[in-house]
Amino acid sequence: MGHIYPDNSGCLPYTGPAQDIALEMIQRKYQGVFNFSVEYLFDRKIRSCNELGDNAVNLLAPWLFKPQNDKTVRALVFPSCTDPETFSLNQLASEHNLLMITSINNQNVIREKKLSPTFISVSHYSDGGYFDFYRTIVMAFKWLSVFVLIDDSTVSQHYFIVSRIVVQGLSAIPNQTVTVRHIQKPLSIQFQKALREFQSVSRVLLFFGRAEHARSLLINALSLNMTDGEYVYITTENFVYPLFYGTLDWRYGDENDKIARDAFESLLVIRPVDFNETLPPGGAMDPAELSRRALSNYNFSLPLTEQPLPNLIAPYLSMEMFAQVLNESFVKYGSSSLNDGRHLAGMFINKTFDTFVGKIVIDGFGQRTVDFTLSGFDATNRTFSPFLFMNAKTGETQVLRNFSWTKGKTWPPRNKPKCGFSGDSWDCRTTTNPMLSGSLPAIIITTLLALFAFFYCYRSHYLSDKASSNHILWRLDEVLLLPAYRRDSRGD
Repeated sequence: MGHIYPDNSGCLPYTGPAQDIALEMIQRKYQGVFNFSVEYLFDRKIRSCNELGDNAVNLLAPWLFKPQNDKTVRALVFPSCTDPETFSLNQLASEHNLLMITSINNQNVIREKKLSPTFISVSHYSDGGYFDFYRTIVMAFKWLSVFVLIDDSTVSQHYFIVSRIVVQGLSAIPNQTVTVRHIQKPLSIQFQKALREFQSVSRVLLFFGRAEHARSLLINALSLNMTDGEYVYITTENFVYPLFYGTLDWRYGDENDKIARDAFESLLVIRPVDFNETLPPGGAMDPAELSRRALSNYNFSLPLTEQPLPNLIAPYLSMEMFAQVLNESFVKYGSSSLNDGRHLAGMFINKTFDTFVGKIVIDGFGQRTVDFTLSGFDATNRTFSPFLFMNAKTGETQVLRNFSWTKGKTWPPRNKPKCGFSGDSWDCRTTTNPMLSGSLPAIIITTLLALFAFFYCYRSHYLSDKASSNHILWRLDEVLLLPAYRRDSRGD
């Protein structure tokens, strides 16, 4: 099921040719055992993922309730932008016990197996992988305060999905402070406003938005003297696809290139490790053949330089891996096991598949595991290169190379400035303010001595007066004494 209008890399003109090639491959491989066919469900009036979601049940119902013979095995394979959580397709698949394989990875659904017993994802990235990697980085570098900036002007849902998951993961860390802000338009005035707020609460900024907007953010940060090595900026590049994610490069051929190059030294990039750079010509997924089929089958021009390869590989894998599981279940358990969607989904769990792109691992939740890297800007080569690697299956990290932070500063940047975010910390020893400088102890000691001297003098004076009051002599005229006590003139 999908939509024909080519508004994104999840529509059928992009993904259909890859799935057709996979269909032909599994037909040849399992000839005489299975006879595979694909039925595409679409409506030419539907022109976006949102419209597809509104009409998903209506598109699916005729196929779902079509009479089938007892030898037909059915599965739902969605190579497009159909989100099982949003469109309730997962519930339909569960009710009808149909295996559902998607190229979309939604952690909120797939990790709750009671709600998704038949749901498998072969997406080129894992929501859970981002969740784990961001948490790993923040905890490893002891950053207890993080500022999250989300660019609402982007058209890609990737940034919203990942940012939501990352915020959930970081917020669960004990003693962690997460500040989340949205930017409506990528304008300098908005970036500078966000940067000033960031400066007052954190030194680590996680940016979720297009590459050119990340570049603009860094340029504005440099103008505010916030690329001096005390601040770190982290963005994500899901895979190389300029149409969707922009071009993550300092070289745009404009007057800001030199500024951007310097500012990029404060930027780190998180990337899933995938087969996302090139595909060899003439193989199972020949780029030229994909372009030919897109034009002939969908009247859509898919230039070789604009092919979003991960979004093409995942639909192919969904067919190839499905055929492997189907054949394995048939051999081990017989034909009666093939219409049990829960059983088939279980055969994907914790398994490694040999595919045309290499080994693919499905974890215990039914989602494809993808390793992640953290890349820093190499000032010599003027490009990003990875220095930290995380194995998604084990969660272990590995340092790939020595990493030198910008301006010769110590890596990683401290969680909090020496003088605090507002510059008024009592620990500060470098400010010119006499009340917050190194003279503070002397002031405190002098004040205490003065108070001690005051109380000492007061106490001494008080006690002296009290003691002298007990020995006062009074001179009285005898005429004032009572008659009984007057002395006789004779002395009697």
